Amino acid sequence: MVAEKSSVLKTGLALGLLSAIGPLAIDLYLPAFPAMVKDLNASPGEVQRTLSAFFLALAAAQIPIGSFGDRFGRKLPLYIGLSLFVLMSLACAVATSAPALVALRFVQGFGVCAGTAVSRAMIRDLHQGHQAARLMAISFLIIGVSPVLAPALGSLLLSAMGWRGLFLVLAGLGVGGLAVAALLPETLPRERRIPVRQPVLPAYTSLAANPRFLAAALVAGLATTIPYAYVTAAPFVFTGVFGLTPRTYSLLLGANAICSIGLTQVSPNLMRRWGPRRLIVRATGAGILLTAAAAPLALAGIGGLVLFQAYSMLLFCVAGLALTPAAVSALDAGSSGAGAAAGLLGTLQLAVTAAASAAVSALPSFSLAPLFGLIATALVVSWALTWAAGRLAPAEAAAQRT
Repeated sequence: MVAEKSSVLKTGLALGLLSAIGPLAIDLYLPAFPAMVKDLNASPGEVQRTLSAFFLALAAAQIPIGSFGDRFGRKLPLYIGLSLFVLMSLACAVATSAPALVALRFVQGFGVCAGTAVSRAMIRDLHQGHQAARLMAISFLIIGVSPVLAPALGSLLLSAMGWRGLFLVLAGLGVGGLAVAALLPETLPRERRIPVRQPVLPAYTSLAANPRFLAAALVAGLATTIPYAYVTAAPFVFTGVFGLTPRTYSLLLGANAICSIGLTQVSPNLMRRWGPRRLIVRATGAGILLTAAAAPLALAGIGGLVLFQAYSMLLFCVAGLALTPAAVSALDAGSSGAGAAAGLLGTLQLAVTAAASAAVSALPSFSLAPLFGLIATALVVSWALTWAAGRLAPAEAAAQRT
């Protein structure tokens, strides 16, 4: 038993490190935006497009990388993708114009996507249900630390080596990822691989026609949406509504992230006790009641920052509880290849998160109402989708709880 737990921990940490390279490539260089604008003689919008291009590549690459892995095994796409990431990171370090950097960041994002897409497929190769949730929770622990530590680390490194040096650091992370990939076993033996000549489209049409997969994938996206939409709105809410400095509200965001990370570690045990569907229904139901209670008070100015921060921390707990069972349920529902399921899950998750974050950005920032409205919508839709999926496939949902 101890050896098994140690093996799960090591594998989870390794997969988490591979998955975390992508978020680090986002968060590490955010503090460098003003310096990049000046050095490249670019507009803020041009520099921001380097981030948009990276996100677009992450979404676009999930499906082809997943299908590639179903045909050629899991380690080959890791080697190719991370090698491409290293080369593009080095190229970004010597870029001389914003348009060139945008193009390089797109290819860089396409390469690093292998870490996320392949890691999820490897989890599905190895385990299902509760065991898969344990692995995924450990990987989420590593991924969740990134947005807490990376901006501060980026600021520290920026003063020592400039923005170009940050891309050299990312190249080093890519080399480290290759070393981790080399230590991992191949989880998809040749006899379980999909023949190269078999068409790709049927696997995705099968997933798209599977209500249990779609519901779980969308719920995973909405669970990710809650913290991302919150973080998108936070600078405006904390400064415009509560008058806080960036340093102060960064500490509050860190407290929220710790809540989310902590509850992802609790989630597998609750999933084993209640089953994934019941856990999601109970977590999102609690979130709905919490929002219904906190929103009227906050909008009326009652409780101030203390109430809003307490609500925020509990909300991140809800997101942490719902994310793992939703992602595991989506992977378990895919019967036509773990890579295809992981790829489509990642694309849907990113698409939902990006749309919600864009909606928050477009709404007025001088009030808490838009943020409460979007969070309430995400919670209600998550609850309804999970309940409906359970009603459509009760036998499958019951089988997952064993």
